Amino acid sequence: MTDPRARLGLLFCLGVLVLCLDGALPLGLLAATTGLAALLHPRAVGWRLRFLAGVALLAWSTALSQGLFWADWPRTPLVVLSREPSIVICREGVVHGLVQSLRFLALMTAGLWVALSTAPDRLVAGLLAMRVPFGIALMGVTALRFVPLVGEELLAVRQARARRGRPLWQRTPWAWLTLEAALLRPVVARALRRARALAESLETRGFHPTAPRAVREPLRFGWADGVGLGLAAAITVAAAGARGLYVLYGAELYYSPGLRPLYAFVRGWM
Repeated sequence: MTDPRARLGLLFCLGVLVLCLDGALPLGLLAATTGLAALLHPRAVGWRLRFLAGVALLAWSTALSQGLFWADWPRTPLVVLSREPSIVICREGVVHGLVQSLRFLALMTAGLWVALSTAPDRLVAGLLAMRVPFGIALMGVTALRFVPLVGEELLAVRQARARRGRPLWQRTPWAWLTLEAALLRPVVARALRRARALAESLETRGFHPTAPRAVREPLRFGWADGVGLGLAAAITVAAAGARGLYVLYGAELYYSPGLRPLYAFVRGWM
């Protein structure tokens, strides 16, 4: 897909699709597909390693937190950390946390792929073509461009901290949390300074969000964009319809004997 409108439409379809899926297998396949697309984008090896580490950390932390604080039944103990007081990691909570993390990772990595593979001016042009107000489009794309800068600054601050002090694992947990919170101060200060400079630059150039604007390079919605977006929309509509019929069946609002294979498919695979 080369047109930014097709990529944004595909991202919207993916957002609806992840809400229709509840199984670990389909969400895992979806997250693996979007993650592979982001990894295949030309980037340094260090960036790819940090990306994989962040994905693993997010999945592990979500599964662990849900396993520790799972309050529903049944509760199958997976790991007993303490008996008095009772601290147990439940299998159902771990599975639920894994599913939630896969849902978030699929959407996050898809958004990362769109941001990496689409130039900011093309994103603005695509949003304007979709009738998004210029001020909102500019604000969203500007915030998106600041994300990698903030990540690079946070990495630089952590490297400077490591070279000036003792290793992090030699500190107490409370000191570790205090230091991690203190690391955000220079990052936030730089972000505020950058936002102020951008605002002054826009004001100097006479920026007005409602002024008419022309796109330098017109957008071209090709046949490949139409086929890809149409296929994604068809899959999303089918998944949403199947999930909706299953919800009506579970709530005892609508039931059709001819839809029993569909109910079984949704229960077993979605």
